[in-house]
Amino acid sequence: MENESVMALYHAIKQLRSDSVNGRGVQEQKWLQNQLSDENLKTMIPQLSIIALHILSGLEAEELTGVALADRLAVTRGGITRAAKKLIQMGLIQATKKPDDQKKIYYSLTAKGRVIAQSHDKMHETLKAQVIDKVTEKYKDAELKQAASLINDLMQFERDFY
Repeated sequence: MENESVMALYHAIKQLRSDSVNGRGVQEQKWLQNQLSDENLKTMIPQLSIIALHILSGLEAEELTGVALADRLAVTRGGITRAAKKLIQMGLIQATKKPDDQKKIYYSLTAKGRVIAQSHDKMHETLKAQVIDKVTEKYKDAELKQAASLINDLMQFERDFY
């Protein structure tokens, strides 16, 4: 019986990861297209990867270097560079250098990029609020703490394994 429960949990986590990697991008794009009123921005959304959307959100508060973005988003520098190039071509971010440091490239949002970033952030806030409502409606606080502890233990096991 315990093995069945553990395997059910294992498969649920595996499915969650698969959906997160394979399906989330399209879902986020559809949500954003439904929220945006600017037709020009709507046409850009299908061209934006998950990394590109998170770069836009990451630049909302301040300009950042590619290295800082890579660290903050836990992606490779190459992934940031490729996505940033496309975002620059689309007019959603701009790249600048500081007069006192010509080596580092700083990325910042354009007005169009800010609109998409704000909509993307709103999507995550809305999803978070709905998850909280659904989960707290169904589970007691002690059960949620136990589930969080289990998930953290599983994540630590994987980090230790690799």
